[in-house]
Amino acid sequence: MMKEVIIVGNGLAGLSAAMEASDLGAKVMLISQAPPERAQSVMAAGGINAALNTKGQDDSPQQHLTDTLKAGCELADPEAVEAMTKAAPELIKKLSRLGVVFSRDESGNVNLRYFGGQKKRRTAFSKSAIGKQLMCGLAQHVRKLEARGAITVKENSRFLSAVIEQGKCLGGIFENTITGQIFAITGDALILATGGMNGVFGNTTGSVLSEGSATAAVFRQGVKLGNGEMIQYHPTTVETKGKRMLISEAARGEGGRLFTYKDGKPWYFMEEWYPEGGNLMPRDVVSKGIYRVCHDLNLGIDGKNLVYLDISFLSKQEIELKLREISDLCKTYLKIDPTKEYIPVYPGIHYFMGGIYVDKNHESSVEGLYAAGECACQYHGANRLGGNSTLGAIYGGMVAAKNAVSGTPEKEDYTTNAEWIQYKSKCAEREVAKIQQRVEQFRTGTIVPNQILLEMRDIMNKAMGIERNEGELREGIKEINRLAEKAKNMALGKLQPSEAIAAENMLVLGKSLLLSALERKESRGAQLRKDYPQRDDEQYKRTTVAAYFEDGTIEISFKRIGEGAM
Repeated sequence: MMKEVIIVGNGLAGLSAAMEASDLGAKVMLISQAPPERAQSVMAAGGINAALNTKGQDDSPQQHLTDTLKAGCELADPEAVEAMTKAAPELIKKLSRLGVVFSRDESGNVNLRYFGGQKKRRTAFSKSAIGKQLMCGLAQHVRKLEARGAITVKENSRFLSAVIEQGKCLGGIFENTITGQIFAITGDALILATGGMNGVFGNTTGSVLSEGSATAAVFRQGVKLGNGEMIQYHPTTVETKGKRMLISEAARGEGGRLFTYKDGKPWYFMEEWYPEGGNLMPRDVVSKGIYRVCHDLNLGIDGKNLVYLDISFLSKQEIELKLREISDLCKTYLKIDPTKEYIPVYPGIHYFMGGIYVDKNHESSVEGLYAAGECACQYHGANRLGGNSTLGAIYGGMVAAKNAVSGTPEKEDYTTNAEWIQYKSKCAEREVAKIQQRVEQFRTGTIVPNQILLEMRDIMNKAMGIERNEGELREGIKEINRLAEKAKNMALGKLQPSEAIAAENMLVLGKSLLLSALERKESRGAQLRKDYPQRDDEQYKRTTVAAYFEDGTIEISFKRIGEGAM
């Protein structure tokens, strides 16, 4: 019998999962809020990592593995990472066959650049706009499969909750974002590929569509989270009206230099502090370096929390060929010409290494529910290497799909397919009734969901900055609890049900991140505890696991790396 796989999200992870599940003969339903051209994956600017070894540097997947684990401060699952790095070279070839246009060198090979935390040229790119190229290749192929009837695509649909019965996932509940209608789709497996938790913090480099409401929803249903405290601050972001925007690591990969002024002269602080890696140290190290310059040494540009990134010494041809997207961003949003002027930068929230806790097969703590891409806690440990997000998303989507097709939940005691379908339908009806009951509680409220979200984001940004301490984290938890009480008076008004439901769920998700950071009493990668400045492998070389219970409590524990999510 053909397996039914539901995939939520149409970024790189979702498209990859849909292609793989279809190739394996599954009946695939791909559900998203918007067309793939609006997915966050389109924004990927730097590249995709693979040890192609075409630069005479004796590179290998094993070295890619070593660099990934080192950058992640030994918190990633070595077995899962090894499988990914081994698959990467062949994956690049597959992407080329799909029509992805990579920049090429003079020999016709896929061109490679240096990226942070890697001493070999390993990052394939496309004039810096790699996200657009990757998404174009995958989206076009999925549309071909849709035209053949191999994949069903349903857009304008927002995920509200999973259908979970007796520890097994049997589908999902969605809202039509145009009509507000709530509906259920059942299947044999559900893959979430819904991106990071940008909505918890608001002012990030990520897409507003990747707000984390799907992760928040399933967390409240008992799906465990891993390493929620590991939030990557990208060292080079810029402030534009209402949003931080990314200045890709590609700029430093091509030789860009960070500096500030000291005693009236340019001071290239990263090159002085880290002569072995300089401006291409792992992202957590560079972000902490900039933070130290601005906050501890008070040497930010013009007394502000800014340092300069200099690429002006590169030729106009080099910038046009390799850094065009950065040049366009600077001219359009900052009104500066990077061929003549310095780029003012400061760290900003960019990526979530933590997320839904999955095993090496990308299955969560609930049977039949899988996660891939940025919404999943896999591959990156305490700090992600640039170029590993696109790789992890595409490869992770493939792995999730393979296991979703082969490892679907058992049919309980139902002997016929018709009985099994009826059972899943009844379970879905009960979940829809729960959602509608929650919606009713918002009919008489007075506080709009956006007000709750704005207050939550202010709390989270204050407590979960680059540098953290127990006092600020406990104060953040106290404030989130206060806000949760306030949210009981939330109003739906003319808004669609998903807005209030998401706000309520996101408060719980935010609290889990604060508790995870509080319980990890050490500094490692993206977790910088000023009150616990040392790394403690004996106690905390483990995955932080957050679990939510029906009585509203959140429990934080630590599991051995690679132990599995169940």
